[in-house]
Amino acid sequence: MTMTGLTKTLVGAACALPLALLGTVVYVLASELIGVEGTCEEPEGVHRLAQVSAVPTPPAPPGATVVPGGSGAECLDDSGSEVWLTAWTSYAYDGTPEQVVDHYWTAARTAGWEPPESRPKTIPGLLLDDVCFRKEVDGHPTLLSVTQSGRHEYAVTVNAVLDGSHPTC
Repeated sequence: MTMTGLTKTLVGAACALPLALLGTVVYVLASELIGVEGTCEEPEGVHRLAQVSAVPTPPAPPGATVVPGGSGAECLDDSGSEVWLTAWTSYAYDGTPEQVVDHYWTAARTAGWEPPESRPKTIPGLLLDDVCFRKEVDGHPTLLSVTQSGRHEYAVTVNAVLDGSHPTC
């Protein structure tokens, strides 16, 4: 018995269909088990990154300047089960880390960001911990952090998790 071209095609399709269905089931189950809701390249990831990038941040302290090339946004889906959305701006500022904390403690709260329970500690010239503020933005938990990135540089970053879970500082 010989098989015609049409018969070979039908047999091949019949064998491929169960494999395709199995692959789909495995993908869906794996996504549910590890908690990933989409990726950076999918429309939801692109849309949410645009939202995070557009979140207004409190103004920088007077005299601070944006570091050339110090702004950007990215989606990180290689950090385990969470897909992080991040937008940042880096500033040069001749003030002390304590002045940066004082400024953002007031400015972020005025803009509706909830401060941490206690102010971060500083020593002369060094911010020992990130300053992290929280609020809901477009119905998603969002984190605003202020970090020292150099002797006279700091970064203001907006972070969110694609699946809507709470980002940690």
